[in-house]
Amino acid sequence: LPAVPLAQGQHQGGFGVHDLLPVNRRSITLSSRPAQATDPATGTVAISARIQRFQDTVWNLDDIRSNFVPDLTGSVVQEGERPFASGSFGDVYRGKLRLSGRSIDVAVKAIRTYSADDTDDVKKTKKLRRELKTWMNLEHVNILPLFGTSMNFGRFPAMVCPWLANGSLTSFLERRHDTLKTAERLALLVDVAVGLQYLHSRSIVHGDLSGSNVLIDGNGRACISDFGLSTLLTKIGGSTYATSGHAGGTLRWTAPELLDLQMPEDEESPLHVFPTPQSDVYSFGRIMLQALTGKVPYHYCIRDAQVLSAIMKGVIPTRPSRALVTDHQWSFMQQCWMPVDAGESRPSNDEIVEFAKKELVRLEKASL
Repeated sequence: LPAVPLAQGQHQGGFGVHDLLPVNRRSITLSSRPAQATDPATGTVAISARIQRFQDTVWNLDDIRSNFVPDLTGSVVQEGERPFASGSFGDVYRGKLRLSGRSIDVAVKAIRTYSADDTDDVKKTKKLRRELKTWMNLEHVNILPLFGTSMNFGRFPAMVCPWLANGSLTSFLERRHDTLKTAERLALLVDVAVGLQYLHSRSIVHGDLSGSNVLIDGNGRACISDFGLSTLLTKIGGSTYATSGHAGGTLRWTAPELLDLQMPEDEESPLHVFPTPQSDVYSFGRIMLQALTGKVPYHYCIRDAQVLSAIMKGVIPTRPSRALVTDHQWSFMQQCWMPVDAGESRPSNDEIVEFAKKELVRLEKASL
């Protein structure tokens, strides 16, 4: 699927949001613009071009995809001793990517490991780099780009990505809860839906979609990150899928069929459960609830144990006020949360994209 420059005010699929929101809400500007270096041994030319292209074309990354993941170990400088944030499978550090005397703010995602056994590190690193190569080749306005990796943040390659000014969806909604307009909330849902549709069209299942790995740029656009790596990172980190998600705070968005708490018999055994496109759709329903209400799912449950019990019993979040969520929207969320063994299936990718777009158009027409 071709990437669509946001300067045209469009999403992938041709849906124009410029008629509903200001064009500048749909663009990215970054201050520093690194010049190309000339050291072919480090791949600096490729990554400099990638960053400059990222800045110049507003997330249209055509013609700069490489067949390898650049090693940026010597070019990334960590800012602060402690992680800025922690997720399901690792820690996020803020840093500077410095090339040719110039710099750009980056987020460095380091993999957290629970196993002291390093005998398989080489094999695991090869698998990780193979998955990251897939990420490097993705190009979509609602997908966070990967610049390369760094080996200065632990035993495994850490992922170097652009630093997005507004942080995660969860933190963004907490800060903007009283000022964010309904149109902006629905536009975020369009972003996530279209980004997820693109991933699935490339046979990539996110597997860990939550408010912490939907990131918001300086102009309020949502970009999906940390996709397709949940199963691999579970094996690398040395914990089960369910316990990793639980510890990282993504439980509230997780489909019940993924919550198999049984430990594998040994490290080589396959996981008991695997994420699917339908489990991603379930998580999208939770994202939808969060975006419209400004609160995480089951916000009234303080302890994760309460949330886990509710999910396993099939108890969905309490219905929000109709002033925040219409009956039509609530009905669609419930469809996303259908049990896998129910008579009705969850919506398809196309259906969630169509729904999100129509809700935004419906709001625009109602305001005329």
